[in-house]
Amino acid sequence: MSALKDRMAKGLAIMLTEEDEAAAASMKPSMPTTGPGQTMQITALRKQIEDLKGELAKRDGANGATEARLKELEQQLASAATDVEISRLVEVPGRRRYMSPEKKLELRENLRHNKLVHPIVVRLMANGGLEIVSGHNRVDQYKELGRDKIRAVFEESTDDEAAASAFYANLLQSDLTDYEKYRGFKQMQERFPSITQAKMAEQSGISEAMISYILAFDDLPPEVITTLEQQPALIGSMAGKTLAGLAKTGRTAEVIAAVAQLAEGKIDQSQAVKLASAKPAKAATSAETVKIKAGKADYCVMRRASNVVRLQFKSDDEARRVQAALQKVLEAESAVFTAAQRDS
Repeated sequence: MSALKDRMAKGLAIMLTEEDEAAAASMKPSMPTTGPGQTMQITALRKQIEDLKGELAKRDGANGATEARLKELEQQLASAATDVEISRLVEVPGRRRYMSPEKKLELRENLRHNKLVHPIVVRLMANGGLEIVSGHNRVDQYKELGRDKIRAVFEESTDDEAAASAFYANLLQSDLTDYEKYRGFKQMQERFPSITQAKMAEQSGISEAMISYILAFDDLPPEVITTLEQQPALIGSMAGKTLAGLAKTGRTAEVIAAVAQLAEGKIDQSQAVKLASAKPAKAATSAETVKIKAGKADYCVMRRASNVVRLQFKSDDEARRVQAALQKVLEAESAVFTAAQRDS
């Protein structure tokens, strides 16, 4: 026993059994107590968790052993967290994951009644602030609930590593919209100009073909991008690629109009694509009307629209008489037309 245990045992006349010793040992912290050691272990835990989530995503199905290990690691990570002042937290633009109002309400009520299972991830700044790497929506709901502190784990990383870590952590969330994935991949391209789509596919676990679809948002008109900033879930990557292709062929106005109707809830995605793809209907040719008089009365009304001529008489008898006369005229005109065609 330690000197402290010796003194306690003597002073209180209590003998510690083997069970007491085991219980005392189990209460010792499993994480390193030094700053660097703790940070290294936290980083290792987070990497293992991300790897397992990626493995589950690739398998596209549940795996009991993997899920059990994932839960175990998440519990270890939670035990490594510490409470931080919410007032010290700083948000970096572009990292926030979109969450619908309904999902925000669900998250808030969950956090109102339950402990925070997944601590946020922060990075210590030079000015003493804490940069949020992951967990923006959890922070928002803690603020809404009037909380002053939130559980967090610390990450040691460069600016580029933090940006990549935040993006790939969000990417593993099933409800991340395709437009948000596009913004994340664009930020990766801006930070690492030499990165290829193949490399991004390797790092993210998303197929290179799907990344190509996602990056097609690049070719959408600025007006559509502005709409997507407000409604990221409005268009998926498939519809986005089709609309972007239409815009590149000169149908920009049609794409903008279709997305505007989509944003207003008047049509769905497939209808928006059809609307933007539809060729404009030809304007109807206005009919020319000529009235032929017999004195002051109308003898015949003649209307022509495009290649159609229509005659309207006062009586059936007059219509039949003119029809016979008109037939002879048309037969003569047909003979002249045929001869002209032959000579040419």
